[in-house]
Amino acid sequence: MRDITLNPTLAAAPERLAELQSTLEREIPMSAQMGIRVHEGGLGGLVMRLPLIPNRNHQQTAFAGSLNALCTIAGWGYVFLLLGELGRRGNIVIHRSTIKYLQPVTSSEIYAHCRSVTPAETQYFVEMLDEKGQAKLELAVEVPGFEGPAVSFKGSYVVLPPGNITSL
Repeated sequence: MRDITLNPTLAAAPERLAELQSTLEREIPMSAQMGIRVHEGGLGGLVMRLPLIPNRNHQQTAFAGSLNALCTIAGWGYVFLLLGELGRRGNIVIHRSTIKYLQPVTSSEIYAHCRSVTPAETQYFVEMLDEKGQAKLELAVEVPGFEGPAVSFKGSYVVLPPGNITSL
């Protein structure tokens, strides 16, 4: 069993964050249209941001679909950075997700924080990639509110072998 030791507080190099941003714009074009940007991140977690104005609803609060997309992309981006840190490749897909809208979101810039996984979860992820050619990560993303999270998202992300998107 190969031991994978990663520093969970390590911030991603600026070029990796720039690569993530350009990948999102190229591979998930709606992220650019919505104004989703990489804010900061690394293996300690990833923070993505979204402007309220083009993503607001008739109540002048963040549109639920935009919040869902932001959280989904934050999780996807975390897996992208993790694969890069591990020197791995694969197709990242979301398999399942749940979201809870706990408070209206009204801030002009909306931030979604994807929390990092534990070293044990990373180790298991790598073992599954090595043994089965695919692996799954359960991720949690939160959008902060006035008192606690405004949005709580949980997503199950699967990494499939390069070129494969059909074997869920």
